[in-house]
Amino acid sequence: MVFSADNDLETKVTLETSKTGVIDEPPFRMLIIGDWSGDGEKNDVVSRPPIEIDRDNFDEVMARLRLRLNLGDLMVEFADLDDFHPDQLFRRLPVFGEMRDLRRRLVDPDTFYKAAREVRSWFPDADGEKLAAETRDQAPPSDSLLDSILSKPSGGAPPPRARASSELSSLISELVRPYIVSVDENEQAGMLAAIDEATSGLMRDILHNQKFQALESAWRGLYFAVRRVETSTDLKIFILNLSKDELTNDLKSAGTVADSAFYRIAVHTDDDDAWAAVFGNYAFEPSVVDTATLIRFGQIASTANFPFVSHMRPDVLGIHSLAAQPDPRDWKLSGDTDAGKLWAALRDQPESSYVGMTTPRILARLPYGAETDPSETFSFEEFTDDSEHEDYLWTNSCFVAALLLAQSYSASGWEMARSLIQDIQGLPVHIYEENGETVFKPCAETLLTQNACERLMDFGLMPIISYKNTDHVKLARFQSIADPVTALKGRWR
Repeated sequence: MVFSADNDLETKVTLETSKTGVIDEPPFRMLIIGDWSGDGEKNDVVSRPPIEIDRDNFDEVMARLRLRLNLGDLMVEFADLDDFHPDQLFRRLPVFGEMRDLRRRLVDPDTFYKAAREVRSWFPDADGEKLAAETRDQAPPSDSLLDSILSKPSGGAPPPRARASSELSSLISELVRPYIVSVDENEQAGMLAAIDEATSGLMRDILHNQKFQALESAWRGLYFAVRRVETSTDLKIFILNLSKDELTNDLKSAGTVADSAFYRIAVHTDDDDAWAAVFGNYAFEPSVVDTATLIRFGQIASTANFPFVSHMRPDVLGIHSLAAQPDPRDWKLSGDTDAGKLWAALRDQPESSYVGMTTPRILARLPYGAETDPSETFSFEEFTDDSEHEDYLWTNSCFVAALLLAQSYSASGWEMARSLIQDIQGLPVHIYEENGETVFKPCAETLLTQNACERLMDFGLMPIISYKNTDHVKLARFQSIADPVTALKGRWR
């Protein structure tokens, strides 16, 4: 049974109040760490302060971080979310310069013929003679239109004898008409389609580049959470520009976790500056390196008394994609594999009750196209018949947990442990036709059965449930990765 809008899942474990409790009412400060600048320049970790962000200064923060990607010889810079859109990429990137110019000249009747010759030159040699003949037939044979008229009278007849002025004007008009703005609209449309298809292929390569997707999904995921949170003096969101590799190296290179740069950022002696929760825009897997990083991070979280929530890849289940293998019978959950042993060791750590892992991801935006998000500068369909699940822009489901905790605090303050909000609506839903049927792409990658959801929770994960044919998702349970299943610890009541 998959989840429908009227199906609910009992919440058995929520949030655990720490033994120290909360005496005063400090602000609820959330920190979201991740790689926010791509290939842009970064200072040393110790000199990167957390940056407060909200709906009002979102674009300002983006511009301040100077986002940049180096995609081979192509450098792309971003100042706001719109810069990720195909229209802006087409307008700004030099790699599209020739296409922009050619498209402009094809639309302009005065420059159509020359531009058309360039487009025809792209066709295979087999069609070259035909295309060349078409070019010769349509383009004026001389720089002088008058010379053309005099040297090539209609029908190949000798030059006409002198006629009355009105008759001569009529003849000239008839001869000139084929050469004045006589753009074949069908041919022009075909030429523009050829330009747009060439542009579209390159645009898809850029949009689906792994580095491009990572940076775009980071900022769209952050915007998804920030724009829905009513920040105030009591509720604040901060980001820290720290890639996963930088975090791993920082924690690994320090003699103890207390010597790491991140420890100095994360641990505060003043309650008013303490973090209520920390979220990582990372994808962890059951590897030796990631397990060690999470153990060290759990030690910091335990010391500072905040939960750390991030995303666990489906590799922990012995599969590569929950969308492709949503059936628990296909999962490898035993502790006999190397991945299983590492996951079991991580769950057995005393600090594991401060660590939570979400899965699967959520859809960050709809694919671009005429029926979803049309382009204004050229005809563009992001998806083709060969498009795959990973061509969608998925973002980290830790943003779901961050949004829900913020909304729960807004509703109940520090007394939110027993009244957590778990549902979110209004996510992007891709609706399309396939084999004559209407298909709704699940907002969280796949439709999980109740059995699958319970198996994930028993395995220490926080499932994100998609409700069938809706824009609605639910975080099934706030819990830690600890074994046995334990509530996610924090400073709330």
